[in-house]
Amino acid sequence: MELTLEAWRVLCELQDKGVVKKIGVSNTYDVRILEMLEKTGGRGAQIVQNRWYEGNGFDKEVVNYCKERDIQYQSFWTLTGSPGLLGSPDVTSLCEQKRVTPAQMLYRLVQYWGIVPLAGSTNEEHMQDGVEAEQIQLAAEEIPRGLSSMVWGTRVH
Repeated sequence: MELTLEAWRVLCELQDKGVVKKIGVSNTYDVRILEMLEKTGGRGAQIVQNRWYEGNGFDKEVVNYCKERDIQYQSFWTLTGSPGLLGSPDVTSLCEQKRVTPAQMLYRLVQYWGIVPLAGSTNEEHMQDGVEAEQIQLAAEEIPRGLSSMVWGTRVH
């Protein structure tokens, strides 16, 4: 952990000098590490990049920690790691209503929930789909409760 703190302090110094705009961490699934960086390292992360997927329960604890502290949460493995969401009847229904692909709808839902999805594609069509997802109009009442519950449990974001 000492090496992590040392690296974090260097990032803080670089930010203070204006060399970097925002600093953050990746693959940090334990809120205690984020708290330690803030308390011991000089300042908190401004960005967290984590795998957001079914296998880690959609990283609820870290996502909520970030939301409470206005830290940008960036998800990766959003599509690949969420086949249950992509194929769910609720997502399929929304796709039909909005005339979009399941990938676009999942990206838009994630954005709606305050997460910035990162796309790791080299396929131009897939990249365009990701960019266009932000334009999908989506209101709270359009998101089925079962879908929010599937991701967030009883708490609806």
